[in-house]
Amino acid sequence: MDRAWTGLCLGVFSLLLASYAFFWHSRDWNTASRLMLTYSLVDRGGLSIDGLQDQTGDKAFYRGRYFCDKLPGYPFLAAVPYAVMRALGARAHPLDGPALAHWPSDYGVTLATSGVLTAATAVVLMGIARSLGCSARSAVLVALAYGLATPAYIYATLAYGHQASAFALLASLALLMRTGTGRDGLRAFLAGLLASYAAVVELQVGPVSAVLGFYLLGQVAARLRRWDAIPAFGLGALIPALFLMLYNTLAFAGPLDMGYFHHATAQFAKVHSRENPLGIGGPDWSRLVPLLWGRHRGLLFYAPILALSAPGWVAMMARRRWSLAGVSMAACVAVFGVNLSYPEWTGGWSTGPRLLVPLLPFAMIPVAALLAESGRIGQIAGTTAVALALAGAALTLLFQAVGARMPQDVLDPLVEVAWPLWRGDAVPMWWTGERFARNLFSLASPSFVAGLPAAWAWVQFLPLVAIQAAGAAALVVAAKGRPEPLNSAC
Repeated sequence: MDRAWTGLCLGVFSLLLASYAFFWHSRDWNTASRLMLTYSLVDRGGLSIDGLQDQTGDKAFYRGRYFCDKLPGYPFLAAVPYAVMRALGARAHPLDGPALAHWPSDYGVTLATSGVLTAATAVVLMGIARSLGCSARSAVLVALAYGLATPAYIYATLAYGHQASAFALLASLALLMRTGTGRDGLRAFLAGLLASYAAVVELQVGPVSAVLGFYLLGQVAARLRRWDAIPAFGLGALIPALFLMLYNTLAFAGPLDMGYFHHATAQFAKVHSRENPLGIGGPDWSRLVPLLWGRHRGLLFYAPILALSAPGWVAMMARRRWSLAGVSMAACVAVFGVNLSYPEWTGGWSTGPRLLVPLLPFAMIPVAALLAESGRIGQIAGTTAVALALAGAALTLLFQAVGARMPQDVLDPLVEVAWPLWRGDAVPMWWTGERFARNLFSLASPSFVAGLPAAWAWVQFLPLVAIQAAGAAALVVAAKGRPEPLNSAC
């Protein structure tokens, strides 16, 4: 492994993680539900969130006890860093108290899970970009555009499961892309483990896990892998499935029971049921355009770099990268199709199309393929990608800074919420938090930030922008720009 390339990967990872560490967002019901199970697991060794149920409205009620209504993949993952924090002296979460907007462990747990895994996803993308023939500079651009110029930046700072499932799915794909080595069986096993665990984090990404399974079958059929990779993948996939069934048995009525069936909040009980855990119906095609474009929940508005995905897929097929193009496209279609079919398609209080976040790394793969093109096409693609990434980064910061979650009923969050808050207008009566999110600068210099006029309060984000700009420039200079042989990776 090239030391310079490893240094670039570490540099990208560090810059992204530092950017995510800058923000400490308040809780909402969605994040609190997962965090409460994490705290119960470590503080009390139990699956019930009794005593913490008032921290969230996203909860299940079964046989007189309260539980997390989400799948257990993220809370159990988050229990690892939280256990380390408790061993180092962090306080246990108090019981039977009012709902808290901030709790110190929330910050550490979120950064150690969503933050670390988002930065790791960007690094995996770098490796895939190199395998497609990208120069080192283009690979860095792909990673930074994903990590700072799409909604991935938002959800890297929140305790949702999106970034954990996105990492698991993309890492599974990266493992399957590596063929012809003496570790094929191990790679297939780990790929199955990750693909399955992604669905234990978020059930709605299960179709993408299936896409990865079919990708493996295609490799075996094409004799790119030995037949025994199939049982190895299946064995890996079985472990998370058994874990989920064990959790369901201990918490609820049996292996196929889950928190979605026992919602304590009537609003969600109307959507989720035993017969239809996710409340999925037929596709509502009227949501197609709002999910693709527009300032409400439009994917291409909140992640403008993805405008290059379609020509990127064309480039991949022209270069006969059929299988990788098919997998990345199928993954995007699968996630998009679930969102089209979900009653709460807007994702509630969120930035952009929250439920489409797991497809972002797969949609960045064709962007990398386009940047790998030579000649004038590659030059135009590179210039366009830089411009779109800068626009996306600026837009994402506007939303990140004001708390990252916009009401689903506001049809133009940029004009009606984010920009007025940045401009210094009066904070709306219905706004649930402060004008700007807590951040390292405001925590380190509270008197300075408090003394700023409302119209100048945005100054607190200048150190972050300066660090990001300097870090990105240093990485671009350090990248030599030579394409690596196919199948290179971090």
